Amino acid sequence: PASAQISPNAVWSCEFTNSPTDCGLFLQAFASSRATIVSPGRDGPTAVQLITQPGDINIAGSGANERTDLTLSTSSTYCNQGQDEWWAHSLMFPPGYVPPPVASVWNWGALFDFHNSAAGGGQPNFMVYAAPTGLELHMAGGPNTVNLPSDPGYYSIAIGPITKNVWYDFVYHVKWSSGSDGLFQAWLNGQQVMNYSGPNLYVGQSCYLKIANYHSPLGVPVSVIHSRVVLGHTQADVQIGSPPPPTVLVPNVVGQMQAAATSAITSAGLTLGTVTMQSSTTVAPGNVISESPAAGTRVASGLAVNLVVSSGAPPPAPVPVPNVVGGGGGGAFDSFTLAALLSSLIGGLWRARRIRDSVL
Repeated sequence: PASAQISPNAVWSCEFTNSPTDCGLFLQAFASSRATIVSPGRDGPTAVQLITQPGDINIAGSGANERTDLTLSTSSTYCNQGQDEWWAHSLMFPPGYVPPPVASVWNWGALFDFHNSAAGGGQPNFMVYAAPTGLELHMAGGPNTVNLPSDPGYYSIAIGPITKNVWYDFVYHVKWSSGSDGLFQAWLNGQQVMNYSGPNLYVGQSCYLKIANYHSPLGVPVSVIHSRVVLGHTQADVQIGSPPPPTVLVPNVVGQMQAAATSAITSAGLTLGTVTMQSSTTVAPGNVISESPAAGTRVASGLAVNLVVSSGAPPPAPVPVPNVVGGGGGGAFDSFTLAALLSSLIGGLWRARRIRDSVL
């Protein structure tokens, strides 16, 4: 089953949504309770925790070693001669993980591997391996079964110390072959850590996937968390994409002063976009008339919100002055004639009053 963070082009994937044995996996363990669903996963709500207890021995040929593994059966769809594949998986060492200690005997742990298909032992064709000195990647293949690091066809590289409570995101590009044209490239957290050319299958064999917690007996419980195991044809099919940006609601700032509206927008995790001034007879100057996107819209955090702000009522329309230039009569004549007559009348009345006053 694919999730939002797994490409729909993936050939196979597992995020342990419902149980440890989702996706066609089967459990090799002392009891079913040794594999539990935990939360959260690498890019979803779930992951699987594999736990061993002291005495979890003789499990699927483990002998005196302790094992809780999930296995995907051999198939014509993967891990066969000539097939070119991309894989990804994520691994975490929780507080309950106990790294192999330095001791009088060599302690070790297998965490993820592509195991050779034939019975009868031999090193896995590929293995994420825990040693007292830290994390390593191991390869084995060719015409003869590899049992010891000194055997022909064996290859290993050191990754570094084991850190708890962080995700180790592995990506692999592999061309399966028992000959010299084999290829195995590995990336850890985006950095290439291995570029191996040579046999990565045994002659006449295929391989199969093991999601593992398999180790030498330590006398204490040991737990490992696995998440997001993916098979695809290209790197894009398996790589972890960027998570979608968080979303926020656009606040309602209509009617607020511009300064208060700006504060509300930035407090919501958004930014102020363009501010356009527009006259209004109903909204006071400086207050927001409208916003875009509209209030209540869920948008990506950091998006710009544009505002239209009132500049107040528009100025009154100008009164047109009549054109009287060159007028020979009509309104212009009547207006000037009336003004002259009124002026003459008032002047006459004033002079008559002065004459009367002087006689008296």
